[in-house]
Amino acid sequence: MALEGSLRDFDLFSLFNMIKIQGKNGTLVLSQGQEFVKVFFENGEIVGCDSNQIRMEDRLGTMLVRLGRLTGEELLAMVQIQRQTLKRMGTLLMESGKVASSDLQDALFNQATAILHRTFRWVEGDYRFDSMLPPDLDRDHFVPIPVDTVLMEAARIQDEWPEVERRLPGMDTALARSPRAQSLHLDIDRDVSLLLDGKGGQITQGSSGLSHEQEVVLSYFGHPQSVNEIVQISRYEELDTCKAVADLIEAGLLEPVSGDTPKVVRPWVVDGQRELAPPEWESSRLLWPLVALCFLAPLALYVPHHRGSMNMGLASLQPVDVRVVPEGPTRLRQAWALRMAAPQDGGLALATNLGRPLDGPNPVPDFSKQPDPMSVPRQSAPEPVLPPKKN
Repeated sequence: MALEGSLRDFDLFSLFNMIKIQGKNGTLVLSQGQEFVKVFFENGEIVGCDSNQIRMEDRLGTMLVRLGRLTGEELLAMVQIQRQTLKRMGTLLMESGKVASSDLQDALFNQATAILHRTFRWVEGDYRFDSMLPPDLDRDHFVPIPVDTVLMEAARIQDEWPEVERRLPGMDTALARSPRAQSLHLDIDRDVSLLLDGKGGQITQGSSGLSHEQEVVLSYFGHPQSVNEIVQISRYEELDTCKAVADLIEAGLLEPVSGDTPKVVRPWVVDGQRELAPPEWESSRLLWPLVALCFLAPLALYVPHHRGSMNMGLASLQPVDVRVVPEGPTRLRQAWALRMAAPQDGGLALATNLGRPLDGPNPVPDFSKQPDPMSVPRQSAPEPVLPPKKN
């Protein structure tokens, strides 16, 4: 039996806590508008996560392209191989030697927590829990995540997110490097290998006056991009990425771009919204002529033009003289109704006016010409019997 309802009635914290306490196995589907998230549980622990908005494989591939570990053409070819072989992108990347097993585990963990923390900011939506798990879960590289770890971090993010959101101009506002940022020499440019540090290590100040995390986020803005686009390719959590963007804006290193900016095209990234949206359908120019032909062809070819046709259904479309002959009891009732409506002629004229002429005289007799059965004929009084005269 599936468990489903609204997040307004049962919030995510209570829902995840209930699944953990009961040690449930199954799939939790969360939806809000066109966005949905799937969380997979086994014995009350998170063993997988997926979203139509943030795909780990796309984010990992984009990061490898940006770091120069993989070219866009190589990743695009790998995407084509994935569609043909149905293998996971992480498996293909490992087979190609581009990433190690530990790197893939870290990427899966970071991606799952990013999806969950973003979902915990939902204030409305629907949920459904089914006690079924997909058979293709990546159990080799996805380390189970305790629910308590997710809940504690989600609570911290919920406390800090309103302040960070207030400092940002908007998640969809395009930002670009300011002239000061373009002339700034970043420490990470001298050692690209620092970008491969997934956790970032201890934050230190370099000659640029920025932390390592801020320099990494600033390096993403090679072209004008929105905060949402940066979050998709950032190696850090969404909250930490947005904090770094807000710090860079306040430091005058990032500034909003006025007007339309060209969107950065990544052909290897599949847009989750496009996957959900049905393809636009345009009718052919031959559609309506074919519809008219299909409608007129039976009429032109099969409708009979004489009344003796054997096709009774189509012959009914032709004008014919039809006289409905009712059954016996019905004819008798009609005769009585006509006689009562017009006793003089038995309703013959009325039946003709109604289009139901009678075959002959009304079989119901005119009772007005019959003797009244209630009247008693008068009888002459008997003559009185006289007594005999006495002599």
